[in-house]
Amino acid sequence: MDLQQQIEKQAVRRRQELEGLRLFDANLWLGRPAYFPLAEALSAEELPALLGRYHMSGALASHWDCVHLSAQDGNQALLAAGPALPAKVFTIWTGLPTTLKEPGPLPGMAPPPPSMRGVRLFPQTHHFSLSPWVVGELCDWCAEHGLPLFVWHVEIRWEELHALATAFPKLNLVVETQWQKILYHLRDLAALLRAAPNVYVETSNFIGQDHLTQFVKSFGAGRLLYGSFLPVNDPYAAIGVILDADISEADKEQIAGGNLRRLVGEVRS
Repeated sequence: MDLQQQIEKQAVRRRQELEGLRLFDANLWLGRPAYFPLAEALSAEELPALLGRYHMSGALASHWDCVHLSAQDGNQALLAAGPALPAKVFTIWTGLPTTLKEPGPLPGMAPPPPSMRGVRLFPQTHHFSLSPWVVGELCDWCAEHGLPLFVWHVEIRWEELHALATAFPKLNLVVETQWQKILYHLRDLAALLRAAPNVYVETSNFIGQDHLTQFVKSFGAGRLLYGSFLPVNDPYAAIGVILDADISEADKEQIAGGNLRRLVGEVRS
């Protein structure tokens, strides 16, 4: 067998492995990316083709307007995109502390819409503390409806997130590894996972398969969620980390989509 045949055989095997993962993406973004001027905007109409190209069974979609405009603008953009979203693509809305009754679509002000499957907070960008006495009412609302609460690791203080996880044990918290690599925070992250069983980690910027392998050996596969960070990142980067990790096929399937499907299935909209 010559080199070209070996490459083609390897490509077929990898494609079969990828199809078997049944990917469910936790980190897909619509609109014009903030922080990444060379990245192209992604529209809801493009999602069916993207899901097919990367063999994704579904996804959670967010909107960049919530970062560089406001939480309300991003949520309104998700509502407007709703009719064009594929059936298995749900939304993550951006939240604010509910102590002020602000206008516009915000989590905690009314029952969640049918497409919502999570809430994300930007405490640094939107200038508020992640302390329980500030966001506690919103956390209660999320827990009541089974909605996971997502946070970028660049937006948090680890002690505040620990306090939040401890104060709301029925609230599922997801630490996202964007938009910088989480390499220099792995010790904080590992300590948080050990202390708080309701904390999960999204893996789009998880450095490499060796760290993923170590986290599975330390905490099990049930705490990790695949994410792509489309359209900024190529999904194959995060997919390759899962495929190349020294873990079982069952663990890979859990991380790739099983864990997120379970969390999504627990939402009471």
